[in-house]
Parts: sequence; C-alpha cells; structure tokens
Amino acid sequence: MLNTLKQKLRTWRLQRENALYEKAYLRKFGSLPPFESFVIHENRFSRRRLNIIYLTSYDGTFSINNTYLPLQELGNVFRFEMDPKDDRKQWYIKKEAINRQMVRFIQETMAQHAIDVIVCYLSGRTLTQSTLDFFKTLNVPIINESLDDERKFKSRKGPDGRYRGMNEICSYFDVSLTTSKSALIKYVVEGGKVLYKPYAANPLIYRKLGLEKKYDVVFIGANYGTRPAYITYLRQNGISVLTKGSGWEEGNATPDEMIVLFNQAKIILGFAGVGINDDIFILKGRDFEAPLTGSFYITQHHAELEEYFVLGKDIETYASKEELLEKVRYFLSHETEREAVANNGFNTCLHHYTAKAAYEKILGYLGL
Repeated sequence: MLNTLKQKLRTWRLQRENALYEKAYLRKFGSLPPFESFVIHENRFSRRRLNIIYLTSYDGTFSINNTYLPLQELGNVFRFEMDPKDDRKQWYIKKEAINRQMVRFIQETMAQHAIDVIVCYLSGRTLTQSTLDFFKTLNVPIINESLDDERKFKSRKGPDGRYRGMNEICSYFDVSLTTSKSALIKYVVEGGKVLYKPYAANPLIYRKLGLEKKYDVVFIGANYGTRPAYITYLRQNGISVLTKGSGWEEGNATPDEMIVLFNQAKIILGFAGVGINDDIFILKGRDFEAPLTGSFYITQHHAELEEYFVLGKDIETYASKEELLEKVRYFLSHETEREAVANNGFNTCLHHYTAKAAYEKILGYLGL
C-alpha cells in the first residue's frame, strides 16, 4: 500500500512538472518545437584524434562501458572522477573540496595539452556555483550528459540548497545531452542548449562469446519495485530464472560475469519502469546492451521502443505478468524463432546504436 501511494505521488509530481514546463515553453516561444529539431542525423566527425577531458561524478559499469571507453576510441581521454566510492552519505561534507580539486585538474590538464572538448556526467548534486562560473571562462566546448531526466531533471534540493538535477546548471554548458524526450523543452525553458542522445551501447564490451545457452531466463539488475513480483510469478509457474544484482539471493555479477551470463541466456529479461513506478516506462541502456550479446531479449512494452526496434522481430515485449509467462514459454520451446529474433536484434544494435557512433555525431555537430 505504501509503495502504491509513493508511486501515485511520484507520477503526479512528474506529470505536474511536465505540464508546468510545457506552459512555460508556450509562454516563451508560442508553440512546441518539433522533436526533429533536437536530433543530429548526420555524422560529420572529422575522424581526427581528439584531446578530451572527461569529468564524472562516479563511473559505474554503464558509464565506463558506454562513455569512457568509447571516448578513448576517439582520442586521448583525461579523466577526473569526483567520488570513486560513490559515498553519497558523506558527499556534501566534501563537495566544495572535490570541486576545487576538479578545477585544478582542468587547469593543469589544459596547461599541458591542447584540449578539444570537455565531456561531463555531472549534476546539481555534484557541482558548486564556483565551478559552474569557472566553466564559463573556458574557451573549449563543454558537453554535459544526463540519463533518467524523465524523473530527475529537477529532482529535490540537497543540503546546500541546490536542486540535484539539471534545471539550475544546464545553461552553463555549451550542449546538454538527454535521453528523455519529455525533458527537451525543460532544458530550453531553463536557458540550456539541448540535443537528444539516442541510447546506444559498446559492441566491444557487449559482444557474442559463442557460449552454450545454459540458462532459460537471466535477469541482471537490482531487486526493487515490481521486479520481484514478475520474477516470482515466472518461478511459481515453472520457469527457471537466474537473478543477479543488489538485493537478490544470488548476489551481484561482476561486469565480465554479466557478459558471460547474457551469452549463456536463452532469454534475457528486461524491465522498463522508472524507479518504483510501474506506470511510467522509459528506454534503458539494457535495451541495447542485451541484444549485442546475441541473446533473445524481452522487456516491458512502451511506445518509444518502436522508434528503435521492430517489435516481435528485433526484440519482444510484454505488458503483464501473464503475457510475459506466455511468451517466455513459447520462445523457450521454439528455438529457431527465438534465435532469429536474437540475431535481428544483434544486427539492428550493431549497425544503428553503437556508443562510438553516437559520440561521433555529437562531436561532429560541434565542428570537431
């Protein structure tokens, strides 16, 4: 009951925030912009090796594999990680000092190298006003990337009085990148220059290993929200599900183990919910990582998936526990069809949704 109330409250807050920003945009600009105005279609990257400063609050598996490593393919990367241990409880105690360290790192790096671009994974939670003001003094394009803006564009205020999301900081960057369509006009209202960055994955990491398919269903991710209910339902109906991640009895999977397990899965299970909500669905990095391992992928249905995949041909989707069970049973017993979908999903992601190509388009847009 408590989770249901929290879910309804979060949904109401998100819908209210979206409506308020839409009204603000209409007051400022008269009409809503076409989505295409935020999309880069051509790859105009010069192909020259760049000197890149990469600033991140904390590099998890996703950002390492799909940002840091792809950037290394494009040039020399000088990285500063603000909080390597992701110690959020102590963050605000050390925020000012670490910001000063980061500014010194930028100054020293730029004194030694001709930097072409600065790429950031930062937020209002991690940045101080003095750092933002420093960014404005630099004669180098600065990109800031944000995931999950669907629910965290503004977020709540931290102990320092600054909102933890993007709303107060986006105007300090030359370009902001978001994977959330609903956030695009929010950036504009707040004075930011924003581009839509389609999800993508790194095929040098998420790759086929040619292993035997020994697990019926594999899910790797944290245990929260409605996920345990779906997995319990499958298990109660005779489906063997291997789970790995925070909160599961089987424990966590290392990044390398995850790739192996995905390769050994007949079916990789995905979820599309935002936090505890099962009524707001968004694209996930897993939607692109999983197919690149060559295994069949099924996740919760939502309309945005149709912009990337031919559903039923590249990947499969479900709208309920019952439909999930029905499709899992069907594809476990129809190997040829299952492998055909897996192969189509692999080719679609490999040819259209790679992290390196996504960054090439962005850098080309900046004239690099």
